[in-house]
Amino acid sequence: MGFHLGPLGALRALPSPSLGGGPDATATRLGGVHRSLGGRVTVDQVAVKRTWSLTWPYLDPDTHAYLDALHLGLVDGPLWLIDGERRNRLAPRVAATGSATRTTAGFSPTAGTLLWTPTVPVSPVPLAGGLDWTPPPVGGSLAGDPVPLVTGEPVTASAWVRAGVTTRVRLEFYDTTDTQIGHVDSPPSTPGTDQRLSVSVIASAAAAARVALLVEANPSGAHVLTTAWQLDAAPTTTPWAPGGGAAEVAVDALSAAYPVPGSWATTLTLLEV
Repeated sequence: MGFHLGPLGALRALPSPSLGGGPDATATRLGGVHRSLGGRVTVDQVAVKRTWSLTWPYLDPDTHAYLDALHLGLVDGPLWLIDGERRNRLAPRVAATGSATRTTAGFSPTAGTLLWTPTVPVSPVPLAGGLDWTPPPVGGSLAGDPVPLVTGEPVTASAWVRAGVTTRVRLEFYDTTDTQIGHVDSPPSTPGTDQRLSVSVIASAAAAARVALLVEANPSGAHVLTTAWQLDAAPTTTPWAPGGGAAEVAVDALSAAYPVPGSWATTLTLLEV
């Protein structure tokens, strides 16, 4: 079970946590539940945040020293956790293209008009909707929030698209200062067809990546509809998942005991920011 933890550009692989009763990655809904006089239930959801509890009965001293430094606030953040059990590394709001809040939060177009829409390309995933982007005549790009990378891992970016203009999926690479240092593009789409565009690459020394759509020119004012975005650590596309494979976290607690000389019995608790 793969976990990486640390700041962008300095993620550290953690030993596999104990599988006896854990690790735990519970998601908590923030909001309220209301019931009308007629008995109808309404759920007001502000956000869903996760808590990770990772336990090691015999942790090596060097790894514990690193976790101790994070717990004491000795390492500059923000801190990121990569949870290898969740294959889609994008944030849920990006992975589901705004379906939870019916907004375009998490997406940044270089130009053009961007709206949330219930009209989406046909995909195997029954999401509530997606994005309707109208690039300007000169074209542009539409990018999601950044997520961390691990050097040397295979990654595949994908998105379902229906467009009246030639479109590509682009994977943009960034350094620790959020400066773009490169990109790779998928083959061009076939205009007017519902399709899943994808591009695969071995991650370089970049600290983070953004999945984006690219339109080089749009003289006719065509729309680009898109849904179900994904970035997974795999050499080819895999079935879509809701996201959350990477999250900004804060260290809540770190327990320590000495089961045998030279080892630490440790539980690390992380809160999603």
